[in-house]
Amino acid sequence: MKLINVIEINPLNFSKEGSALPEVSDFPDPEDWYDEWVKTVSILDFDFNTISKGSYLVDIESVDDRNLEIILQGIEFDEFEDEILPFDGGIALMEDNKALLLPTCCGDIGNIQEWKKILEDKTQEWNDLWIGHPWVFYKKNKGKIQFSDYSDENLKDITDIKSMIEIDELELKTELMKAEQQQINFQNRISKTLEKLKIENFDKISQSLTGISKMI
Repeated sequence: MKLINVIEINPLNFSKEGSALPEVSDFPDPEDWYDEWVKTVSILDFDFNTISKGSYLVDIESVDDRNLEIILQGIEFDEFEDEILPFDGGIALMEDNKALLLPTCCGDIGNIQEWKKILEDKTQEWNDLWIGHPWVFYKKNKGKIQFSDYSDENLKDITDIKSMIEIDELELKTELMKAEQQQINFQNRISKTLEKLKIENFDKISQSLTGISKMI
């Protein structure tokens, strides 16, 4: 089991003009054609890969400095610093390079704090884990952490919650420590890049973008 920090990057937000469409005959599968089209029109290098097919979620450690600079240049920094939101995304739970649990709509990279609450929880009852919506529920059971399927229902309205994923609690603690350090490293990289781009208050902005400000 592995936890990774992911952010959502839509490559079509970084499109270039005058790009030719790929030939349908070269990519008869519609999904393959779409993937190739995205690569063609985007100014991103695509030295990184999304964590699953059809997803825009990217491991923050796979985004190199050039792509990071392109991504940051696409953000408007003329608004109030307090209104700058963290990158969409969050924590992805992986097993053998397969995504078992992904952040959902409105989740952000600062939601690692929600995962840390699992370790602080002393109950053995089902509780909410905010990863966006839909969300999931978790429960501690004899040194294990069980997770439900995604749900849009409130916990009090559900009578029969089934465990879909089970992981070791100590392993979760270790992985969360690693993920938190990755987040700090990412914040430092963003801070240096913003300073290079001559953005004022680069350090505070980098904390907001990475959700580090939620920890302070």
